[in-house]
Amino acid sequence: MKRTTLLCLFTILQALAYAQFKTVAETPLFDEPETGHARLLQLKNGNTVVVRLGNRSGIDITVYNPDHKLAGNKHHVPSFEKLKGGRVNAIFETSGSTVTVLISEIRERTPVLYRLLFDGNNGNLDREEKIAEAEQYHFKDVRWIPEFDPVNSFSVSKDPASDNYAIFIRRFKEDLADKNQMEVVVYSGEHLEISRAFYQPAYKYASFNYLDMAVLGDDRVCILGFAYNEIASNDREGQLVMTTLTKGGRRMTSELLDLSDNRIADSAIVRFNPVTKKLMLLGTAHIEDADPQPYGGFLVIIDPFKAKIEQEVNIYPTEADVQKKKLYGPEETFTGMPQDIVVNEDGSFSVIYEELAAEKHLPRDATPYTYYTLDNAAVTSFDVNGKVLYTSFIPKKQFLKNGSYPSFYIAHRKLSTQQLIAADQYRSFAYLAAKGKLYIFMNDAEQNTHPEKGELVPLRVPSNGQAFTYIAGSPAPERNLFFGKLRKDETHALAVFNLSDYNSATSTYVTLKLEATRKERKARLVWLTPEE
Repeated sequence: MKRTTLLCLFTILQALAYAQFKTVAETPLFDEPETGHARLLQLKNGNTVVVRLGNRSGIDITVYNPDHKLAGNKHHVPSFEKLKGGRVNAIFETSGSTVTVLISEIRERTPVLYRLLFDGNNGNLDREEKIAEAEQYHFKDVRWIPEFDPVNSFSVSKDPASDNYAIFIRRFKEDLADKNQMEVVVYSGEHLEISRAFYQPAYKYASFNYLDMAVLGDDRVCILGFAYNEIASNDREGQLVMTTLTKGGRRMTSELLDLSDNRIADSAIVRFNPVTKKLMLLGTAHIEDADPQPYGGFLVIIDPFKAKIEQEVNIYPTEADVQKKKLYGPEETFTGMPQDIVVNEDGSFSVIYEELAAEKHLPRDATPYTYYTLDNAAVTSFDVNGKVLYTSFIPKKQFLKNGSYPSFYIAHRKLSTQQLIAADQYRSFAYLAAKGKLYIFMNDAEQNTHPEKGELVPLRVPSNGQAFTYIAGSPAPERNLFFGKLRKDETHALAVFNLSDYNSATSTYVTLKLEATRKERKARLVWLTPEE
């Protein structure tokens, strides 16, 4: 009886809910992809490209033309064949409708980075090359290589305003501890080298903990990190530093930057604001020996041409804390850390937050593993000067156990791929800034329409959820069905938001939709546009 009542209630809510996106086109149904890694990419010429990498079966490139019709479907087996310790570092479009894929692996104890260039019109592989190597793992680390942990020797950053991109190469050899700990290479959209240089120690500090970098056209790349000296085990004395490599440069210049309260930056992302011509460093930090620790999120505005911090913005989402207390009780506190930043056309910006906790398990006779709890999310929007405009709180509860979800995983996922494994791809959440609105996307359990007393039901399997969307702006935005009212015979409609892509020129959003009936589950690509 209770289940019947819930189903009736959900049917009524469906009828009342309206779709905030209008379907433009869709493909025929196909088998639901459940393994490997995938990414959707809408090119400037109107084509849509699906990049799917099998765990051990090569790369599939599928192309749809501007009319959303199949234009090419090619399977490639790269020269490296089966990846060992593989990681998809980046997938993006470069000059001439080229789909650029950067993949790293461990080859004979050596981290290697490959560049593959695919034709975005037919899916052909035009070029494949090895472009970087890091130092070999020591023999003492050989025992870890058979586990094929993903390579972490390379990082990639692309300029959103041009086709230029940069590659950061980490150096781990102990005898390089006081000199070339990193190398940065900058490429044009034609994949020609613009600049290359090794790290120069910042003043008195010998070591460097890389945070992130921003490519500013072909003029320069700004690398942010924590420069330090190792005083004792797990005791680092250092300072935030910005290292700059200018066009054609063969030497980096470094300037020390000060965070308030002598905080130590643990992780961060950096974005360039084209309106203010300033860098925005969004990060997490801690203060040594502080008990309790203050809120760890921070945002500093940096002049990249003077290498100076001009402003520090208080980003703690106070209204999210108010809303969480209303929902869960007065003893609860919003602990979400920043996960990404959105820079709008007018220079205003929004910070995306999430409460993320890792739970490590150490079985006696089995491989250790980690469960991740992805709890409540929030959005705070600021004007161009850093004044708060609004904060929105989105209650949620999600469990993931088949991947790694470190700080800023949402920001880093936008350039890479989404892993398809054990239905985890239907969890987490995503966002989209389009037509002056900020949308939050999430597959969620049907029962969570009006959560009370914090009694949220986690989405454990796709069969108890739907795809929903929120429009940020109010303290507690309402959720609506993303695809609108279910079709005849449909019982559930979910989306893999984490691999989707938006074309601002055509106002088109493409995603992978899962359609479930009482008999089967199938998938299709769907192109949608935000309602006015």
